[in-house]
Amino acid sequence: MSKLYYINLNYDKVICMKCVIIGAGASGVAAAINIKRKYPNDEVIIIEHSDRPLRKILATGNGRCNLGNKELDINKYNHPELMGTYSYKEYIKYVESYGFKTKELSELVYPYSESAQTVRNQILKELERLEVLIHLEEDFIDYEVVKDGVKVKTNKATYNADKLIIATGGKSTKGLGNDGSIYEILKKHHYDLVPLRPGLVPIKTKENTKLVDGLRVKANVSLLENGKKIFNEDGEVLFKKDGLSGIVIFNASNHIKNPSNIYEIVLNLLPQNIEELQRNHQQFLDKSKFLEEYFAPKIAEYLKNKISDKNFVKDLQNLKFTFKDFYDFENSQITIGGVQIEDMKPNFESKKEPNVYFLGEVLDMHGPCGGYNLTWAFICGQKLMS
Repeated sequence: MSKLYYINLNYDKVICMKCVIIGAGASGVAAAINIKRKYPNDEVIIIEHSDRPLRKILATGNGRCNLGNKELDINKYNHPELMGTYSYKEYIKYVESYGFKTKELSELVYPYSESAQTVRNQILKELERLEVLIHLEEDFIDYEVVKDGVKVKTNKATYNADKLIIATGGKSTKGLGNDGSIYEILKKHHYDLVPLRPGLVPIKTKENTKLVDGLRVKANVSLLENGKKIFNEDGEVLFKKDGLSGIVIFNASNHIKNPSNIYEIVLNLLPQNIEELQRNHQQFLDKSKFLEEYFAPKIAEYLKNKISDKNFVKDLQNLKFTFKDFYDFENSQITIGGVQIEDMKPNFESKKEPNVYFLGEVLDMHGPCGGYNLTWAFICGQKLMS
């Protein structure tokens, strides 16, 4: 009989164990594997409210599973100190210990198969080998710190655990298993949460972009806060009916921390061969002809009314959009905010409650696109209680 159990049955008995993990996402399963590798005789149970583990990982990298970034620049995280001195080589060795090989495509790291299903399958096999139990379709209700550990309550059972590890994820992409219910529980336990907002998310703008909805342009993108540049990156911008999207816009969105300030997204649509373009446009001072030469028809039509006749090259280098709002959590890749880092010990144990630990997205820790957030999830699970 398989030693990885997917339990969907009703029961009312009290079960005793060593460790209960809430959440079968990347950080939760990494923690389970870490504990069982170190302490094989411990009992570990993962409680997951959805009908399958590791749902979000299947969507990572558009199904190819972007595991990380070979740069692994920890300064791109909002709390780089949590990553410590962890190196790229150490990370690759660690993820490959799950039973799959990796490869680099440019600066990004993928499983050799370029399939998130491979990653999920191999992790589940490792959980089975280590005799980790997974209870599916079970809702976490609350917990109580008691003298000998933590009493964990779900809609199906009460568990007496030595350790409780909360790795539920945040509020983003509810369809992939994140519903944000954990935050109401934590408020009852008097945690002062960093305000939540969508991260790595499209941006709504005050300017009308309906005409070019669904079209893409390559640009150098800057983000200005009250006129001061706070972000700059090259990338592809996707126009939406009411704003901007694309990886470079997602990364810019993480830097919008105070929506009461004035934020402008500035697109330089001519980031390369500037001098050559300026020489060429002297041959035809007609703006429309220039746009037809260098842009797709719908983009050219849109730009025609946004740039001047005489200084159109300069205007194309400085096309401004004004931040209006974020798209909602359902359209975001991560949740920004959550449990304050200051409330955690270096081993991720709560300073407020003994034997309670927090991992992954539920903490106020985040990075840009390019595998950074999955890297964090796996690494914090491995570093748990170390």
